Amino acid sequence: MSNFSDIAEGISKVIEDYVTSTKPAAKAYAYPPASINHLPAILIVPDGMDPSVAFGGNSFYPRFRLIVLVAMASDENGWQQLYEMIDPTSANKSVIKALRDAPTLNGKADTSEVISVENAGNRQYGGGQYVGFDLILQAAKTVA
Repeated sequence: MSNFSDIAEGISKVIEDYVTSTKPAAKAYAYPPASINHLPAILIVPDGMDPSVAFGGNSFYPRFRLIVLVAMASDENGWQQLYEMIDPTSANKSVIKALRDAPTLNGKADTSEVISVENAGNRQYGGGQYVGFDLILQAAKTVA
């Protein structure tokens, strides 16, 4: 298993274990699925790294983009759900709080940090219209 996929699996596990008060509970994908059949959905994709840093020693610093699709764009409560999931103090609903409370990503990284929130609003994915936002997560892992 690659370091990227290992950490993506850790992110997925943390989100599914901690974001449980949404109705239904959040579903995280360590890869982007062809279609979304469950909301809220969190799609985890690599978001780049500086290869000179990543391969210049024994430390690996991958960055991930978490595409958080909260509700269908037609859902009147979509923005309220977005606000709950983006609020870093909202226990069992916030993706940010879940990641902050488990910075080792279920033991898959040495540490991690949410470094930005982007693109909040109406989103398109796989032909569907959603309310959502992106989180950028920086991880660090020592490798042999």
